[in-house]
Amino acid sequence: MAVLAEQGAQALSTLSPQADIHHGATWFRGTVSPAGSTAYLYLGKLGEGGSSTLRFVIRYQGTRRADLGRCTVIVDGAEVGSFTPAPNRIDQPTDGSVLQLADIHFDEVRPIILALIEGTSALIRTGDGAEIRLGRPELEEMRRVLSSYLHIQSTADSPPPP
Repeated sequence: MAVLAEQGAQALSTLSPQADIHHGATWFRGTVSPAGSTAYLYLGKLGEGGSSTLRFVIRYQGTRRADLGRCTVIVDGAEVGSFTPAPNRIDQPTDGSVLQLADIHFDEVRPIILALIEGTSALIRTGDGAEIRLGRPELEEMRRVLSSYLHIQSTADSPPPP
């Protein structure tokens, strides 16, 4: 984890920031496909020198709603764990599909995320069998965001210079 934190300063500068004036935060994420089913990490930083949070986001797009009540993660063919994300939003794009967003705090899925960033491919299977496939590019983006989060955490925990 220390190596990831060391890579975080450089990784943070490459993430896409989005200001959230309602919460006094800036949210960061890596490159995420604008459409379709995927999963990614979303980093929130509160104010200058403030605390940070990391969310694991699931985006499902299909012809019908998926049961996101229990998701199982398979990395490189081996099951690494299950989790239940909190529903965030359900939309109906103009193409007639259903778009669902759900997320969970990093601390609740830490072992799963660590397995994901070390893998070459992953599959998230929803409670009703719908599948979200992730390749190496998506997993690398998660690694960049995680390293940025660890960097922010390590600098927040450091005592101020004398």
